[in-house]
Amino acid sequence: MGNYMKRIVMFEGGVETLAYFAHQMAAQFECMGYLVFFYDLRDEERSAKRLRKFIRPRETVLVTFNFQGLEKEAGVYRAGIGYIWDDYGIPCYNIAADHPYFYDDRLRELPKKYHHISIDRRQQAYFKEFYPEYKEEGFLPLAGTELAAAVPSGKRYDVILTGNYTKLSFFEPYINWINDEYAAFYRGIIDDLLAHPPQTVEEVALAHCEREMGKEPNDELRIALHKMIFIDLYVRNYWRGLAVRTLVNAGITVHVVGKGWEELEDVSSPGNLIVHPQTDSLTCLRMLSESKISLNVMPWFKDGAHDRVFNSILNGAVCVTDTSKYLCEELSEGEGVCYFTLEEIGRLPEIVRELLADEARLHETVERGKKKVREEHTWAKRAETLAEWIEGNQADNC
Repeated sequence: MGNYMKRIVMFEGGVETLAYFAHQMAAQFECMGYLVFFYDLRDEERSAKRLRKFIRPRETVLVTFNFQGLEKEAGVYRAGIGYIWDDYGIPCYNIAADHPYFYDDRLRELPKKYHHISIDRRQQAYFKEFYPEYKEEGFLPLAGTELAAAVPSGKRYDVILTGNYTKLSFFEPYINWINDEYAAFYRGIIDDLLAHPPQTVEEVALAHCEREMGKEPNDELRIALHKMIFIDLYVRNYWRGLAVRTLVNAGITVHVVGKGWEELEDVSSPGNLIVHPQTDSLTCLRMLSESKISLNVMPWFKDGAHDRVFNSILNGAVCVTDTSKYLCEELSEGEGVCYFTLEEIGRLPEIVRELLADEARLHETVERGKKKVREEHTWAKRAETLAEWIEGNQADNC
């Protein structure tokens, strides 16, 4: 290990999932000889004082998720003065756990040494095109965590899905927020995406924008796409809801863990939908370890992966998931995963029934995937990759 950045600042006290990811990475950073300081967003005053004592110029780096510490929080930013990160020349590595169009309002006035990390290669390409003023550091997909405790011998759940649901009627005010003409425009984009699921939201939205308005400059399109994030949320909830409903209405019991599922529309066999309350990351991992099959629908990552896939396999559940280009490169059919396509979502009950009828196949599928995921797709592995980037950049700057 080089003699460069020895100290890493990370965040907790915001979104529970992101703090969980951060602590998984921190454990590996510490194994590699780094000192890690956690800034607690719930106690900014105390954290800010401790942060100033922790920082050593030229030895400290910020590693964060979703702009935590980069949103002008009181403890790290002062009006008229700026960020503490700029005061000390601290490089800021931000893992954006969603598409850049979600963050357009935050991708402004960032510290000088900002490094953007993408979890999907299509999102990475979008960032490079639409935000050339910032350093695009690389592609670092989400990863999984394996529980230290032994997986229970008995499985309590046949099929589980860990994730929230938002009913589609929730999005109506967003579709109709301007006038009928705009509503028709938005519905056209949604219909196009539902008819052609392999396409990204930005591909379809930009094509519709160009057809309606001609070629607009990128800064105008950035703002337009930011105002359409409800379309991304609509389509991901449409397919997530449809996947669960397809299984439930076919007589297969599905356990869902998260908010909103009691409002799932058009369920003809409600007794097959078992709703568990939203919970923390550790409880989700335990429930995955007690499940035979974990259902996943990608949150429109067409060239990335979701932590749900890797978490499922590492904790002993076969992941039945739709595809992405990156995921198919990393895990072949039967390597912890059974793939379906959104276009043929009607085949889901058949896929699930065949798996549940063959305990040996379930076990073999998980074991095949587990070896690969342990080697390549843990947060420890991501921490190692990120440490290489940090040290490589520091060496280049010396």
